[in-house]
Amino acid sequence: MNLKTLSATALMTLTALASCNEAPKSAASDPEATPQTAALLTNLTTLAARGTMVGHQDALAYGIGWYDEAGRCDFRDACGHYPALFGWEVGELELGGDHSLDSVYFNRIRDYMKQVYALGGVNTMSWHARNPLTGGDAWDVSSAEVVGSILPGGEKNAVYEQWLDRLADFFKSLKADDGTLIPVIFRPFHELTGSWFWWGRDLCTPEQYIALWRHTADGLRTRGVHNLLWAYSAAGYTSVGELEERYPGDAYVDIVGFDAYDMLTGDFSDDVRARTALLREFAAAHHKLPALTETGSEGLKNPAWFNEVLYPLLQGQGLSYVMFWRNAHDIAGHFYAAWPGHASAPDMTRLVERDDILTLDEIGSLYQ
Repeated sequence: MNLKTLSATALMTLTALASCNEAPKSAASDPEATPQTAALLTNLTTLAARGTMVGHQDALAYGIGWYDEAGRCDFRDACGHYPALFGWEVGELELGGDHSLDSVYFNRIRDYMKQVYALGGVNTMSWHARNPLTGGDAWDVSSAEVVGSILPGGEKNAVYEQWLDRLADFFKSLKADDGTLIPVIFRPFHELTGSWFWWGRDLCTPEQYIALWRHTADGLRTRGVHNLLWAYSAAGYTSVGELEERYPGDAYVDIVGFDAYDMLTGDFSDDVRARTALLREFAAAHHKLPALTETGSEGLKNPAWFNEVLYPLLQGQGLSYVMFWRNAHDIAGHFYAAWPGHASAPDMTRLVERDDILTLDEIGSLYQ
């Protein structure tokens, strides 16, 4: 057992003892949330006082030079630890197909999520839904009528209801060997303050966005889906008011966050600091968990990026987790976590060995 593991074990013991009397209690937004889902939120709230969980998108599905190979994970193979959080994508499930827009079969995603749950990790799911009005992809912003068209009374409402049927069936199929439903942090309609998705700021009114979120949540709940924590995730903003404007309400959100990528333009750190301060204010006002829901620097051109750039932005901020985007197996240079042999691997290893950066082996039991 290394010093970090020993320290983490001691901290988990103290945290568990303190949680009996002092830890903040967080009720899931869904009043019918499964016991494991409600426990996950409570434990994530307690865990955030210890440090920030680190996550990676599609970590078990593929990586640099490989696809769907049992036991492989770029993140673990580079630093010796699994991430605590595993991100998945459900985009194109709504069409009734067998694989996601990232070419991962949904039956395999189900298997991966089951594996993560068995290991004690956390699953989160994004949804780059197709454009239901035009038939284009999620980035098709050719019409500002899309959201209105799928709300009750709209011309595409029946299509959207079928999409919700398929989503509900998938979420209800996520079960452990003992039949327990696997909790998921669901992050739909993300980067809402941007305008590059059909649900973005310039493509619908605040009222339409809120109605879309609530209709989706209510629709899944009435279909019997109660294993979701809901994550409300923005892009850029300069005031708390921008986060408030499209906020669906406390009864529909559990986690609040934002996505930010380092494009090496020089203003990344200042931007993230400013957004984090506003996010923390917003999260405190609504008693929600804050998180950095997507981040990274494509291709990791700075081999010291994790500690020189990212860690100072996480330290002491109380963020529940940070999620690195995917390591594409089929797009050269499109990766956001280190992989074995890459120049940034030692730096990522140094990051995850910090006491306040939490990997899978340090988060304890989150579902009890």
